[in-house]
Formats: sequence, structure tokens, C-alpha cells
Amino acid sequence: MNPLEVDRARRQLEERGGGYEIVHRSPGLEVGVYVLVAPEPDHQSAHADDELYVVLEGRGVLTVEGESVSLREGQAAFVPAGADHRFTGYEGLSVLVIFARP
Repeated sequence: MNPLEVDRARRQLEERGGGYEIVHRSPGLEVGVYVLVAPEPDHQSAHADDELYVVLEGRGVLTVEGESVSLREGQAAFVPAGADHRFTGYEGLSVLVIFARP
């Protein structure tokens, strides 16, 4: 077992102005860190897998299929496979992303 370098990935992505980095991949699971820095918009599209977002730092609004929820550090939100979704209303937002794969 190896520790996941979540904080290292978050810091590096912040220094680069945002992006996504996978910190773990195994059958049925992908864990990554996603950093968004305003004014760069969230360019996500629907994913083939269920996912869970856990806010590590910052705050923002997650809109899933037209329904919005404000999220802050320590909160999480589930996005079902195939759902249109994106973050808005953030200045700096870091999230842990967990994809469940069949």
C-alpha cells in the first residue's frame, strides 16, 4: 500500500494554474485531484462513470443537470454517470475526484 500524494498534487496544480492529476488508478477506481483557478472556466463534460467530488479547499457552485448546489471545504457531492455538470462561482477550488468504474 502506498499513500496517495493528494496535497502534493494539489499544490503542483495550483502552481500551474489548475488542471487534473490522477493520484490512484486500480480496477474499478480512479482518484484524482482537480484544481480550478478563476477566471478559467470548468470545461468538463459528462463522464461515463459515477463520480464523487470532495472539496479540499475553496468554495464553488456545482451544477448538475441544471440543479445547483454551493459547496465549501469539507463538503462533497455525487454526480451520476452521464450527467452534464460543471463548477462555477469559484476563485480557487481544489477537489478530490473519485470515479467508480465497473
